[in-house]
Amino acid sequence: MKSNRLLATLLLMLVFVGAIQSYQPLTIVGDVVIDGPACEPILAGYDSPNMSVVLIQPSNQSTLMGTVNVTLNVTSVNGPVNLTLFVNGDIYPPYNRTEIGTGVVNVTVDTLQLPEGNLNFTFLFENETFTPVDRETYHLVFLVNNHGSPSLAIVAPGVDGVITGLTNLTLNVTSTYTQVYLNISIAGRLLPEYNKTLIFTGVNNYTINGSLYENGINRVNIVVTTPEGLTASVARNYTFLDNVRISTVGITSYSEIAGNAEIKMYVATPYPNVTLSAYVDDVLAFDVRNITLSAGTVTFTLNTTVYSEGEHNFTFIAYDAYGHHYTVRMVLVVNNHGVPTVSFVSTDQDIIVGYAPVTIKIESTWKQVNLTVFVDGVPVPGLINQTVAPGEFTFYIDTGAFSKWQHEMKVVVVTDENLTAEAKRLFGFASIRVEEVLSLAVLLGVAFAIPLLRWRKGQGLRTTLIVDLVFAVVVLALFYLIGVTSMALVYWHFNLASIWAIGLTLIFVNLILPLVEGPVNPQ
Repeated sequence: MKSNRLLATLLLMLVFVGAIQSYQPLTIVGDVVIDGPACEPILAGYDSPNMSVVLIQPSNQSTLMGTVNVTLNVTSVNGPVNLTLFVNGDIYPPYNRTEIGTGVVNVTVDTLQLPEGNLNFTFLFENETFTPVDRETYHLVFLVNNHGSPSLAIVAPGVDGVITGLTNLTLNVTSTYTQVYLNISIAGRLLPEYNKTLIFTGVNNYTINGSLYENGINRVNIVVTTPEGLTASVARNYTFLDNVRISTVGITSYSEIAGNAEIKMYVATPYPNVTLSAYVDDVLAFDVRNITLSAGTVTFTLNTTVYSEGEHNFTFIAYDAYGHHYTVRMVLVVNNHGVPTVSFVSTDQDIIVGYAPVTIKIESTWKQVNLTVFVDGVPVPGLINQTVAPGEFTFYIDTGAFSKWQHEMKVVVVTDENLTAEAKRLFGFASIRVEEVLSLAVLLGVAFAIPLLRWRKGQGLRTTLIVDLVFAVVVLALFYLIGVTSMALVYWHFNLASIWAIGLTLIFVNLILPLVEGPVNPQ
């Protein structure tokens, strides 16, 4: 009795185990784990002695794009089998207990329906001619990469464009995805309306509100991101402008202006024109008050001749029709006259004699200038701060008031704005002096007194006169040979040194002449 119960219990256990083996849901198959960057599959599942699978192409862990065929060589002892394909544990619908033949089999997979990245492919083969059903699993890993990095370009506004109020930012987004995520930031601040915003690829407009930002140059950064995290970005500087802005072109603080100065200005405004007024030292300019300037680079004229020479504070204020205004302040130098020039016109001689005229030429836009003449750095009395008109001017130098020597003459011209010009030149000052005349008279008197005394003693004068005449000719010839060819040079060389040298020589000649002649009997 006990043996029958034991036998019945064993039979029930066998039936229960067989039932469990025959019911194997597909969801437990294909749970393949990818470990590490190489994505090596951990093979798990069924291993049937009646079936075998060999991969022909593509190779394991290769990259798949678009629709591909996974070619397998399937062998089965009992003919066709059913195939179920699992991708990352999920059934790929076209192959769900789908009957396939044996031998070389192409399993067609549309990877566009799969997520990007490394995916586990588990092939479950079943042969229902066996009881229980015979099963074989085959594990592969493929990299699905249908979508590369997107590309992004700004179509409008262009480089150096202006953003005023609500402005469309036209973007050209290209990607193999139909939709990507868009981020836009301005001046480093992310726009809430474009924070991971899902957009369609292609050329589309995205409106930004430029009124939320300060006037001036702001940097716009744009980033698009694909669902798999690949990005493209572009950045551009734009001028944000909701009212008038002006800036001078070609002049800066401390630039010089003169006459009817042409002021070039760049006007930036969303409106057709603005109104401009200019102030000089906080006084409204009579010719630049409420003038109309068009947008862009324009030029207007400001008369500077009514202002004194030198630095002035210039203020330019532009207004638009809606009460906005913009101010530019700078210091400009009014220079209607500039630096004068002065040069020597005459005399051409290097030596001037007596009360000598000197002619200079003054060039200046002033009607009058101040003139001072210096000799050896000392102002000449009567020629200090003289008011003269530009052009040629002649003044006189009394050379007798200076030593008979070379002197530096300097002429300094000063305008009312204290701009100066000067000219320098070296002159030899020559004049007949009293001491020179007295020395000449004394020496000649002594020289001629000697032969006269001899003549009174009865000696002849003929030889002495001939010798003195020859002496005079020799002296004149020597002066000619050294270049004394004008009266100015004669005056220059007529000095105490030459007078005493010549006079003493003449006296000496007249003294020794009787010794050379020997005794002469009185006539």
